[in-house]
Amino acid sequence: MVCGLGAGRHEAARVSYRSHMSLIAHFQQMLAYESWANERSVASLETVPAANRGEDKFTRACGLVPHNVIARRVWLMRIKGTPHENPKEWFPAWDVAQTRAQAAEVDGLWREFLAGLRDADLAAELQYTASDGSKFVSSVGDVLTHVFNHSTYHRGQIARIVHELGGQRASTDHIAFTRRNG
Repeated sequence: MVCGLGAGRHEAARVSYRSHMSLIAHFQQMLAYESWANERSVASLETVPAANRGEDKFTRACGLVPHNVIARRVWLMRIKGTPHENPKEWFPAWDVAQTRAQAAEVDGLWREFLAGLRDADLAAELQYTASDGSKFVSSVGDVLTHVFNHSTYHRGQIARIVHELGGQRASTDHIAFTRRNG
């Protein structure tokens, strides 16, 4: 038995999930989830009482969503082979309006990119240089998985800090997104 489900039911659920969604459709869903979760994280920062917004950890938390946006832009440029320089600031102090505008722009670029991919493209090897100058080779599929997983990590940090500072942390779990959006 796995997670309280009989083995037969668990296997059937896994096969059903795979048979109804291509890998590209999965990553498109992950992008929709990413957009939804990032917006909820930004909104949660706005619930922190004004008296606590001067704390260093609030400033750090406010830089995490912009960091996710910047990282997603850099990864997209790497995948597409677009020449780029590393950002001067990985955790910028953007205001809410700039964060939302930049996130919307990057989401649009990712939607356009994913719309042009085929499942077979996910196995392609990507040679890239990391921000520290190290050279790596990863599959496009592994990079896409990393991009979405990276953001999840930082949204968890935001939730913890918002809670510690007396704000209302957002539920940004993937399952909460799928319950609302199918």
